[in-house]
Amino acid sequence: MRHRRLNHKISCGYTDKARNIKKENSTQMDNSNITAHINQTLDLSENLSGHLRRREVQLLAALPFVRFPGDILEIGSFKGKSTIILAKSAAAAGLEKIHACDPLSLSCETDPSDATEDELPSIFYGNLKKYNVNEIVEFHQMKSGKLAESWNNPLKILWIDGDHTFNGVMSDFTLFKPYLTPGSIVCFHDVLHGFDGPIRTFMESVLLSGEFGDCGICGSIGWSQYTASQPVTGSQWKNKLSLYRKLARLVPYYIQENQGIQTNKRLRKLYKSLVPHGAVDPVKWVTQRNAFSA
Repeated sequence: MRHRRLNHKISCGYTDKARNIKKENSTQMDNSNITAHINQTLDLSENLSGHLRRREVQLLAALPFVRFPGDILEIGSFKGKSTIILAKSAAAAGLEKIHACDPLSLSCETDPSDATEDELPSIFYGNLKKYNVNEIVEFHQMKSGKLAESWNNPLKILWIDGDHTFNGVMSDFTLFKPYLTPGSIVCFHDVLHGFDGPIRTFMESVLLSGEFGDCGICGSIGWSQYTASQPVTGSQWKNKLSLYRKLARLVPYYIQENQGIQTNKRLRKLYKSLVPHGAVDPVKWVTQRNAFSA
């Protein structure tokens, strides 16, 4: 009996060890897949017209690998650069589709000017077809407010890059925040590009909120992980409030410049340089996000 028990313990020990090795190998394989995909996406992005830096492409390409349940929703597509990146990344992560929303009418004062209202739809749809993602993207050609009237899907990624006015960004966030699932990620583009909408919404509704924990800025993308009812830790608050104080120095400059008032651009540039906004390590970033437990 004693030998049988000993053999059972040894057998269990080997079984547990084998499971751990298998899990480690699986993780390493997943990580190498993420790295390979992101490198391919960086190469692809060089051929796409749009307004994303390499470090921002890296972060966008990593988003679909966050493991929490829910859909991916992009608000603001323009020519489709971020749409294509998210769609291809979703496919690489084993997801069937993403949602994207844009009226393609260039009706907002903060819309880019390197396309006309007449040509934008054909550019956008042409790019989806050219890069073989039209079957992955469920596109809603309408304003986000209209989409919100019928939206009822949980979200794991909310990417806000549409109307950059304060009312516009705050509206997008307020309309779709109720659908975020615990552990999901919200991202705002152009937090550091002179528009007061993304930076103020990110500061007021995310950095000062007890419902968001880990956060940061990559390039000009402000991101944070939704914790829902789980308390934000002391170190997370410290990081959030430190980032808030650094961003707060920029807000008066952005508001004045948007009103056509001259500002000290050297000082604004200095304040911007003091905001941490470097590249993330995509694999490490995804691993940290997936470690969240509701």
